[in-house]
Amino acid sequence: MEFDTMKEISVRTTTHTQLVNITPQVAAALAELDPAAALCHVFVPHTTAAVVINEAADPDVARDLAAAYQAIVPKISFAHAEGNSDAHLLATLLGDSVSIPVENGRLRLGTWQGIFFVELDGPRTRRAWVTTV
Repeated sequence: MEFDTMKEISVRTTTHTQLVNITPQVAAALAELDPAAALCHVFVPHTTAAVVINEAADPDVARDLAAAYQAIVPKISFAHAEGNSDAHLLATLLGDSVSIPVENGRLRLGTWQGIFFVELDGPRTRRAWVTTV
């Protein structure tokens, strides 16, 4: 029997800088992929967005991180004409992918951990690709 090796999930953001908990969507995508997988990889194919793992139990953490990301990059005079070089810089620092161990078809995240799509130039509708190994 052959299984899909990748699923795409859609993420709609509503503000310029926002963390969206995509753990449920990643788990749902994982359930449709190879049940023998040992690793789940989440990749964001955007240059002004990122994906991170952090605390998902308290929504204040995501709001705090979004505020901190905005504060990290002061109003620098970037040359990029679109005016979103701050988002490009933060995406580079945060990263475009995460890998999570899989056991018995389930994500093996820590007790408080969740997978977050990080919007840095929204609002937009974005994508994340979920693959397994």
